[in-house]
Amino acid sequence: MKRISYLLICALAFLALPVCGQTVFFSEPVALNDTVNSTAEEGYPLYSATDSTLYFVRSLYAQNTGGMRSGQDIWYSKQQPSGAWTEPENNLENLNNRNNNAVVGVSRTGNTVYLLNSYQTEKEEKPGMAFSFNTGQDWREPNDISIPGLEEKIGNFYGIYVLPSEDVAVVSLQKETSQGMEDLYITEKNPSTGEWSELIHLGEVINTEGYEISPFLSEDKKTLFFSSNGHPGYGNADLFVSYRQDTSWTNWSKPENLGDGINSSSFDAYLTISENEQVFFISNRYGRSADIYQSRVISREEREQELASRIVSDGSGTRLTLDGQSGAGMELDAETQALLLETQALLDEFKKSNTEGGNRQNSGGTAPEKTFESNTIYFNLNSSQLLPAGYEDLKESIDILKENTSLYTEVVGHADDSGGKDYNLKLSIERAQAVKRYLINRGIEERRIITYGKGSTQPASNNASPEGRKQNRRVVIGFGQ
Repeated sequence: MKRISYLLICALAFLALPVCGQTVFFSEPVALNDTVNSTAEEGYPLYSATDSTLYFVRSLYAQNTGGMRSGQDIWYSKQQPSGAWTEPENNLENLNNRNNNAVVGVSRTGNTVYLLNSYQTEKEEKPGMAFSFNTGQDWREPNDISIPGLEEKIGNFYGIYVLPSEDVAVVSLQKETSQGMEDLYITEKNPSTGEWSELIHLGEVINTEGYEISPFLSEDKKTLFFSSNGHPGYGNADLFVSYRQDTSWTNWSKPENLGDGINSSSFDAYLTISENEQVFFISNRYGRSADIYQSRVISREEREQELASRIVSDGSGTRLTLDGQSGAGMELDAETQALLLETQALLDEFKKSNTEGGNRQNSGGTAPEKTFESNTIYFNLNSSQLLPAGYEDLKESIDILKENTSLYTEVVGHADDSGGKDYNLKLSIERAQAVKRYLINRGIEERRIITYGKGSTQPASNNASPEGRKQNRRVVIGFGQ
């Protein structure tokens, strides 16, 4: 097969977020086999190349300390020279208890681990961090570490990553001063006193009104990987990379999406890179509990060749001229194309039925048409999932459609301007289809529902403010006869 050039790949619409803008590349990820991945939820993968050990956690697992309903346990597996993994074990008596346990850092020597949560008492889980030494036989009782500001966290969620140098930690948590949900912060250890500094907010380039979680900082402290639902991506949460611009902790490059090889339409997070450039992360992309995936850092040329192979083998990269949709002439990924084609088919079917049947009226044909006010449903940032308030708002629309069986409904999705045009269009279509699915589940015939998306082309409010963007993340439901 002839090598397809980088410029050609950039010209082809193979990815919703193209490889052209990327600066770091990964091989196609594969899920670790059933030796490591189980029916439980796997998370927090962290690989120690010194002793070829992969630490991770399992949640809702019967063999955890305290059983399925207790907190998550730390498990570990050894990688063999062949690449195979040993049967995971959780025989870490001093590290696992009935609370949530996780390894969040491993020293360069591999004989010190940093742990999530305080170990002061087993009766009550307290936010914090601890560390433990390996004596050669087992891990010693953990010692707590005080991180000023950690006690200010809001809610149950927070995360930590400690560098192998043991002098810097990246923390994700929500505080009253956070941009939105969890934000990313840095804390540094004073080499003289051993004390950790107050949390330093990484700034608005990194942090959004959504959440930023699962941080991983390179050993040279210049490259930050993290997961977010606040930056434009493929779905629930995507993995991003950003580069430190100076010696401060507040000046970062605009985060880059790691692309569709690593990211999916589901939850993708907790990426770590070992010193031998093995990559691990978690994803629930196949609709089950999260599993651990493995990849490796590769060159741009290797990634080009991978993409070229995929284009030749599955026909991706075809162009789609949009008819009746916003953003004509854009080149979209296969999933978006399928959504648009389905939308267009429904529109064509509706137009045909209207042409054949004439104007819809009641059985007498003489009563004037009623008018019904449109209804608006709102969505979270980068999400097409219906909110609890949306179910209540949809009840009125369902009642109207059931009481007036001659009505059809137009379900039109919209997005704010946070993402690119193709991403916003795709998201707006997915929002409209989420409403359509709900209407069908409540007894409304599919033939009466027309869905399409407008992307960010018809804002209801100014996108300059967070409140304005909230008003634009919507689906509008209209009625016709």
